[in-house]
Amino acid sequence: MLKIENRKIRLTDDGPFEALRILASIFIALCATFIVLCLVSQTPVDDFVALLTLPLENSFNFGYVLVKMVPLTFAGLATLLYFRTGLFNLSTEGIFYICGVACTYFAVSEARLTGNGFIDSAICIIGSGLAGGIIALLPGFLKAKFQANELVISLMLNSILFGIGFWIIKNFLAISGVTGQSSAPFVESAKLSIIIPKTQVHSGIIIMLFMVALVYILLFRTKLGYSIRMTGLNRNFAKYSGMSAFSLFLTVHFLAGFLGGMGSAVELLGMYRSFTWSQLPGLGFTGALMSMLGKDHPIGVMVGAFGISYLRASAQLLANSSPVIDIKMVSVVEVILTLLISSQYFLRKWREKQLLKEEQQHG
Repeated sequence: MLKIENRKIRLTDDGPFEALRILASIFIALCATFIVLCLVSQTPVDDFVALLTLPLENSFNFGYVLVKMVPLTFAGLATLLYFRTGLFNLSTEGIFYICGVACTYFAVSEARLTGNGFIDSAICIIGSGLAGGIIALLPGFLKAKFQANELVISLMLNSILFGIGFWIIKNFLAISGVTGQSSAPFVESAKLSIIIPKTQVHSGIIIMLFMVALVYILLFRTKLGYSIRMTGLNRNFAKYSGMSAFSLFLTVHFLAGFLGGMGSAVELLGMYRSFTWSQLPGLGFTGALMSMLGKDHPIGVMVGAFGISYLRASAQLLANSSPVIDIKMVSVVEVILTLLISSQYFLRKWREKQLLKEEQQHG
């Protein structure tokens, strides 16, 4: 019998090293935020402590963190599927917006709904998801058929989808005689219910957890998930596994678009009374950050979304009482995290030195 030697877990191993990189990136980002506060605030220490602790002060504040993480998680899950297949697609940005319009189409009309809360919410969410999946097939087809650059296509598509969605809201779904870009109010039966009293936490968080579990099962317990993961490592794998790259790319784009559409509907029905988005929601690059923070793992994406939403919620809550803190402060953290985590060189020399020391010790 072969005896497997117990080996100590080292920081230079792939898993621990990636965790160290993320923790070091977070620490550097928070230090940069503190430096910015030192420049603009008369009480930087108090403001920094408040930024880190305010969501823990009461249930309403913590509930606000939870609802803020829902759209970030959906965006991260959608982007994760692209990244796992070796694609860099940011079309979740435009899909969130146009699918919000699709959700609104159902949610503002009692004639298109049944009056049953569960069924009406499902109609809006599934309808929005299908719209997202179908729209996402366009960049998927162009990539699979013509090897078009998916990043360029997705960025162009975002602007096109925004223009189309804005036009639809303004001309067909807005209240006549009222200025602005707001749609008619959502039918009550279509809205998601509050599940924790005295907070904004709605049933969409349950849907989010369910989708995280489904994406995990898809990636790690199904043949399709295996093909997605292996194709991300080697583009020729799909061909050798018996599944054409064309079919795989279309499937991944549909699933990612479906997740983006669902996330849009959940956010609207849980947090809004009508469609009021006058610009893109900013979830394309944020979804990429969630995927990178979570190392392209569904549970990791959810954890990363919680961390970013924690800071965003804290900054927005503090903005009511602090003249120097607003949501833009958190963008400092997000930009630094994106730069450090996406860089292959961050801490690489340290790792190489440690590996060299370990080889010399065991040599």
